[in-house]
Amino acid sequence: MGELDPMSTKTPSLGDAGEDPIARCATHPRTASSRIGTLCLDGARAQPVELELQFTGGLMQRIILTGLPGGVVREARDRIRGCLTALGLPLPRRSVLVNFAPADQPKEGGGLDLPLALGLLLVSGELSPACFEDRDVIGELGLDGRIRPVRGALTLALEARRRGRRRLMLPWENGGEAALVSGLHIEPVRDLPEALAVLGGAPAPKPPRPRESRPRLLDLIDIRGQATARRALEVAAAGSHNLMLVGPPGTGKTMLAQRLPGLLPPLDATRSLEASALHGLARGAATTVIRHPPFRAPHHTISRAGLIGGGRPLLPGEVSLAHAGVLFLDEMSEFPRGQLEALRQPLEDGRVRLARAGRTAEFPARIQLVGAMNPCPCGDRGHPRRGCKCTPRDLARYRQRISGPLWDRFDLRVDVPVAPHATLLAPVDGEPSAVVAPRVAEARRQLAAEPDAPLSSPVRRALEAAVIGFALSGRGVARTVGVARSLAALGGHAQPTVEDVEEALSLRRGGEEDG
Repeated sequence: MGELDPMSTKTPSLGDAGEDPIARCATHPRTASSRIGTLCLDGARAQPVELELQFTGGLMQRIILTGLPGGVVREARDRIRGCLTALGLPLPRRSVLVNFAPADQPKEGGGLDLPLALGLLLVSGELSPACFEDRDVIGELGLDGRIRPVRGALTLALEARRRGRRRLMLPWENGGEAALVSGLHIEPVRDLPEALAVLGGAPAPKPPRPRESRPRLLDLIDIRGQATARRALEVAAAGSHNLMLVGPPGTGKTMLAQRLPGLLPPLDATRSLEASALHGLARGAATTVIRHPPFRAPHHTISRAGLIGGGRPLLPGEVSLAHAGVLFLDEMSEFPRGQLEALRQPLEDGRVRLARAGRTAEFPARIQLVGAMNPCPCGDRGHPRRGCKCTPRDLARYRQRISGPLWDRFDLRVDVPVAPHATLLAPVDGEPSAVVAPRVAEARRQLAAEPDAPLSSPVRRALEAAVIGFALSGRGVARTVGVARSLAALGGHAQPTVEDVEEALSLRRGGEEDG
């Protein structure tokens, strides 16, 4: 179509790029309803929307919106008038009724600007209905015709593919993430004139390369001593087990947790799309592609909506942003108990279900939970050189901040004691992450190939003794078996041994001697 000045008052010519859409629709009756397909977000999912437009009575040139449009959508009328006027494009000479179907679902977001503007040109006879066959359109319009990026473009693209649409026109900045969805032709456009040119037959610009998130992975070799905690970290990485680290301040609990992502393998294509889509929902613009398991570490002052999800519109919280990765709660006992209790359902189901004022949303939240806490309120319990000042009542109240059912969901509970000075000053003697990570990856492959290898009779007897001796719950038995299987996979054998069960029990019983 050639370069177009978005502030020009001249109507863009569409015939240079191919067949003129105006000529193609010469027989299109202006009184008939016109339809354009689009999408908008509804919580964690995308909702298909069809714009139905037709002229209505009167010569007041009004744009009447029905179908529960939100405040942002209602304001689009003025944005679109200003945009079309600035570009010299014709406004309808009669009032237009626009229905957003389905009419009983609220419609929110600026992504409905572009389909509404194109719909006005369509109902006026400036575009052909054939332009919108098998094509969805989303985008926010600026007054100068620029098309701004929208939130959750990857989620919208996935829904367009699920509906069987062949093409998706969207803002250029969102083109990279949307192009990750195979089987869908992406048409990224920078402004309204370029969108008109593509609708007229011009080739769509090539989508930009998606930006990839490149987290800084810390090395396990930085940890001095703490052999038991290092072992627990490797087991947790192999089996995606929840891990609790208990110890005085300064013993390395946070350092250990921060090095867990460096032991985890990259995400597969499905998990990468899921994680990237969730992060796109939380951002106000184009998102980055998540290739490595995310690591989220919210502060204990975070709100319930920030941790679990919520707000207006309903957005994913830190639990969902850690989907397919790690959620680290440092100073876990300082989090409000209600927020911690809300984690119980996601830890079991892998999903967060929210209901707010008649609206419901469901966000994926398959996470690996890592917690860190002091052994007592003052933090000095068990310290070799500092005495604890807490009374038994203080200690009991402190431990009650984490309920029994939530505590039971931690597969590994490890004491992180104060390391001797000689250990802290000694040369590095532990394995780096580059050595441990391949071992973890191989263990994961084995666990995926044989997730339910049968247990031998000696192992069953050891578990029966543990149920009696440690009063394990049904969940506790299942999680002990899971840890034993991870230990077996790390050891290179398919079936857990009695030694694996004993080590699993010792790792599960850590951090409880004061409870």
